[in-house]
Amino acid sequence: MVTFGTRPKPLGWGLTLVVLGCLLGALGQAASAQEVPELKVNSVQYIVIDAGTGEVFAQRGANERAAMASLTKVFTAIEAAPGEVVLETSEADLLDANNSLMGFDPGERLRLEELLYGLMLPSGNDAALAIARNLGGQPGDDPDQSVQRFVDRMNQRVADMGLRDTHLMNPHGWGVPDHYTSPHDLATFVMYALRYPRFVELISAETYETAEGFELRNNNRLLTDLDYPDLLGGKTGYDWDAGWCLIEVAERDGNTMISVTFDGVHENGDWYDDNRVLLDYAFEQKAQRASAGGQITGERVSYLDPDAAVIGRVAATGATLGSVPDPAVLGQTVSAPGMGPNPASVPAVVRPPTGGLTTTGGLGGSIVPALAVAVAIIGGQGMKSGMRHREVRRRFTVT
Repeated sequence: MVTFGTRPKPLGWGLTLVVLGCLLGALGQAASAQEVPELKVNSVQYIVIDAGTGEVFAQRGANERAAMASLTKVFTAIEAAPGEVVLETSEADLLDANNSLMGFDPGERLRLEELLYGLMLPSGNDAALAIARNLGGQPGDDPDQSVQRFVDRMNQRVADMGLRDTHLMNPHGWGVPDHYTSPHDLATFVMYALRYPRFVELISAETYETAEGFELRNNNRLLTDLDYPDLLGGKTGYDWDAGWCLIEVAERDGNTMISVTFDGVHENGDWYDDNRVLLDYAFEQKAQRASAGGQITGERVSYLDPDAAVIGRVAATGATLGSVPDPAVLGQTVSAPGMGPNPASVPAVVRPPTGGLTTTGGLGGSIVPALAVAVAIIGGQGMKSGMRHREVRRRFTVT
């Protein structure tokens, strides 16, 4: 059974945060979805949300920071640059066999599209470095500086969205200190990322063939091997720090759900089954409420539109909105480059429309509210701050 309690909201200070507080206050007090023990989810942390409304159906430890391994690559994919650009690999991108790899030699010229599929399907850490080094670099940078600039832009987008429990140290997720997110932040970011058709294509592809005829295969067995017909796609992650982590996205009856699990049980595909159970539960709960004519009364995740922060930084440089500086100067947060058409106009505090996901449109929108929220973001960010219990529950037979 889902139990509900009051979720306190942080108090504002100063004029700019008062503006933000008013926007958030209009959303109303939400109850907080809690763990659902009868689901017998074995992953240490989890959350499942409605991608169309932000409604949270169940969660455990969802606001706790943890390593997330290759789930990092959803942030990298969104930050990648626009256009059919060709990038050149280098020795600096090569990694040893302890890493998950796309596989290439130094000096190869690959289209960004190829590297993005190499990033997301076989989860190539080498592809992540090649993308970040090429797209982050400025004249005079060494490879490490180029990658760091790209990671700084990733962190800027996350901060602009108000995701307080995420900090990235590299573009691939190989465990290092201070590299973390939370299931809540990651599910919220995926809700944002699904607005971009290219991102949906990346997580949905079972295979991809490069120009040289090399086939890349998706590591996500819930998509490729296991029988879950509603699945749209997802992303796998694993290292010693993070354990077995998953993002999965599914569609049913016009609804889209996102599940995120951290530190699951690998044996017999249990970590995949955790996500199937969570997704089924969310679909069932929404269908039951809809049949009863009920409204959303529980917690809903939301995010600040990163474009609002860009508008604020443009204004601070003295530029006009008709002559926006190069995205690289602003951290490339005008849109999610490389992910297809810009998303439709959205309010500064974003909850996707009840009708579902938006995939087309432009920046647009009301400039004044967006700028006010951008200033509020600059005003400051707050900070948030078990025993593992193995449950026996098996739905898949994995060989």
